[in-house]
Amino acid sequence: MGKNKLGFPLTYNKLYEYYDLLSANQDEIDRKNRFIDKILSQYKVKTVLDFTCGTGAQLFGLTKLGYQVTGVDLSPFLLKIAREKSRQKKLEVEIIEGDVRETQVGSFDATITIFNAIGHLTKTDFETSIRNVHKNLVNGGLYVFDIFNLNAMTDDAIKNLAMDMKVITGNTKIYHNQNSEINRENGRLTSYDCFTIEKEYDEPKVLKDEFTLQIYTSKELRKILVRNRFEVLGQYEINGSKLLEQETINMLTVAKRS
Repeated sequence: MGKNKLGFPLTYNKLYEYYDLLSANQDEIDRKNRFIDKILSQYKVKTVLDFTCGTGAQLFGLTKLGYQVTGVDLSPFLLKIAREKSRQKKLEVEIIEGDVRETQVGSFDATITIFNAIGHLTKTDFETSIRNVHKNLVNGGLYVFDIFNLNAMTDDAIKNLAMDMKVITGNTKIYHNQNSEINRENGRLTSYDCFTIEKEYDEPKVLKDEFTLQIYTSKELRKILVRNRFEVLGQYEINGSKLLEQETINMLTVAKRS
């Protein structure tokens, strides 16, 4: 992948079977889901469209909390895992392969796109997605999403994003190293991944790649949302505390279809 080109990490495709092992841990997922639940319950939401559901972190978490959730994702690989989880958990949820930019599923009380999902889109595509989210919401419906905060991306913050981890599954060891850099002028965060996969009796396999996220300031997001017929209700730390413009790394925005 060319430098500064938006795209997806290898865990979305070539290494999809390791996605859950190499992604957020369950504690982090539960914290996000609790805050999302707090917001949704405040506005008496019953139906939710998870437009970037992946393997189901919010899809199943919110379903267990009593919401009627439909999952959509662009990756057939991640959806394969989500559908298998659905069978194992014996949860009847609708899971659809689709694109947040164009897929129309119905009219929901709320739509969510979590774990920096919008960062994989160009600014133009993000606005296209917002307009499509609008079409999938009831009047007054909520759009809840998170993204890295460009204003908080200091040199120290970028260093703290680095990963150096090892996971073991069966007879397979996976080493994942990631470092990132930021172009503050265009708001693009580029991450460089190196995966080493060691399977018993096999030669180690090394995979390297890079991908870039488009990130925003809180002010940029507010302008974009208003321009696309949304009223911004609030912006927060991902754990629910007050947004600090120069300190909050990952911000969650709540907007209402107007």
